Amino acid sequence: MNLVYLYYDNPRMLAAQLDNWNSYAEVLKKLPTVIVVDDGSPNSPAADVVRRYGCRLPLKVYRINENIRWNFSGARNLGCSQAKGWIFTSDIDMLLPAEDARQLFEELELDADYFFLPERISYRDGTPLPKSVSTVFFHKKKFAEAGGYDEDYAGFYAKEDRDFIQRLGRVARLAYLTKVTIQAVTKKEIGDASTSGVDRNPDRNTALYLKKQAAGFPKPKKPLRFTWQQVL
Repeated sequence: MNLVYLYYDNPRMLAAQLDNWNSYAEVLKKLPTVIVVDDGSPNSPAADVVRRYGCRLPLKVYRINENIRWNFSGARNLGCSQAKGWIFTSDIDMLLPAEDARQLFEELELDADYFFLPERISYRDGTPLPKSVSTVFFHKKKFAEAGGYDEDYAGFYAKEDRDFIQRLGRVARLAYLTKVTIQAVTKKEIGDASTSGVDRNPDRNTALYLKKQAAGFPKPKKPLRFTWQQVL
């Protein structure tokens, strides 16, 4: 079992995640491996945060050497390539509480022919939110069959996760996790919960998505188009 999370200069949010992950040690019989992918953070590398706060779970940190804006697809490919078996991947501002992790990892009847989307609520007040395709649970063999995330989207905002879900849906069936809920944190609760200072205009990637949709969402080519290293 693996948790794959992406990081880009979110030290306070990562500290909150570490505190949350540490609580798993009191609840889970077998601990998942946490894989944090630092997407080239120029100011607060993820490894420094982990060293400062510590983690009671098995944890690995990988760092992309180039600072490529909106490289979510590449970062997820890197994290998933280093994982084994089942993978729960999400954004740094999505908390999976310990009891929900127990439901996911110990109570769910797993079938690799399925992939799963959890419920989502507001961290602040518990308000139900739409499900997010950036948070998904799947087996690595289905990730490989789908072709991973398409790095053609890197450098621009949006759509890489929806593209992946379209292809994942060709090799596995979607199921919803009614007993597993993630909590969405905003900047109102933790100031660096999401990426700041980067253009969020989706127009380029929306056009690219529509082009790939018209072509039937072909499998991506050339994953990991950058250099990287394991730093923890």
